[in-house]
Amino acid sequence: MLSLIAIATLFSVVHAAETQTSLYNWKLPPGFPVPLVPENNPMSVAKVVLGKRLFFSTQLSANEQYSCASCHRPELAFTDGRQTALGSTGESHTRNTPSLINTAYNATLGWANNVLVNLETQHLVPLFNSDPVEMGLNSDNLNTVLRRINSSKQMSSLVARAFPELKVDHLSIELVNKALASYIRTLIIANSPYDRYLYYDDRSVMSAQAIEGMRLFFSNRLKCSECHASFNFSGPVVSENVKHTPSVFHNTGLYNLDGRGAYPDAGLFLITKNPADMGAFRAPSLRNVTLTAPYMHDGTIGSLELVIDFYAHGGRAIVSGPLAGDGRDNPFKRSEIAGFTLTPVQKKQLIAFLKTLSSSF
Repeated sequence: MLSLIAIATLFSVVHAAETQTSLYNWKLPPGFPVPLVPENNPMSVAKVVLGKRLFFSTQLSANEQYSCASCHRPELAFTDGRQTALGSTGESHTRNTPSLINTAYNATLGWANNVLVNLETQHLVPLFNSDPVEMGLNSDNLNTVLRRINSSKQMSSLVARAFPELKVDHLSIELVNKALASYIRTLIIANSPYDRYLYYDDRSVMSAQAIEGMRLFFSNRLKCSECHASFNFSGPVVSENVKHTPSVFHNTGLYNLDGRGAYPDAGLFLITKNPADMGAFRAPSLRNVTLTAPYMHDGTIGSLELVIDFYAHGGRAIVSGPLAGDGRDNPFKRSEIAGFTLTPVQKKQLIAFLKTLSSSF
């Protein structure tokens, strides 16, 4: 369980009614709206440059062993390839590292938190989390870490250019969060075969097999697109034009420990304490899904083939061990996850389509 949930809630920033985009040229792919940007953190090239520097710097972790990029590797669509994340001190997490691609559009952040709606706020969690440790910052070492980061003339120059209105040349934790958020908002990629087929009318990039898989994905029989919706193939999205949208979380029938719906990680229930939210998690984007294995919030399904089998069965039955239980009968499972039948050929078609959602970096 994240130890900073209460702090993150306290510092939650409401999305602004307006955005300031004049300082930054988004160069967005066709079909993609301008991301929603808080008015107290307008985009600028200088701020993005500073944020990228911080993202890849091990100086940001308390022991100087990890950077943000240690868990969010660009070549893996900003995931890490592990079942669950590993913190800077070697502590294992209970959740899989989510991709940062197109995070700018997420209505909520993290796997299961309906109050984390802003990147500036969300960064408090990996920076200060202590159960388990991620980047390892705390009230005792924060000033030491900031002095370390601020020690070079180059950093002073970057900070001054990124925040000219503040007339400062050193970073506070607030400015660290703002710079990181600005960089992550730029991680918008949509040059996959699917995008070229849809937005550029390039019929050569999608095989007949993938096109049939696309029809299956969007069909009422499989209902994949009911959870993985919109241009982002994800849960609800926000943008400059859609500033508020209800958050949605799903229990997919992955577990049913006690026959009454219990999960080893209770998901959204940890925040809301509403029994109906037991085992509910955000639907991640399927963009670059071929690069982000293993899958599910806890990384317990290792391949796309097995993910499809899981949904075809309408959940997962674990027959023995401490996690035994029939998730197909979980009383909190989303009703649309009722199972379906695919022929071997259709399964290959669906996988062929999912592969077309991966972009080059």
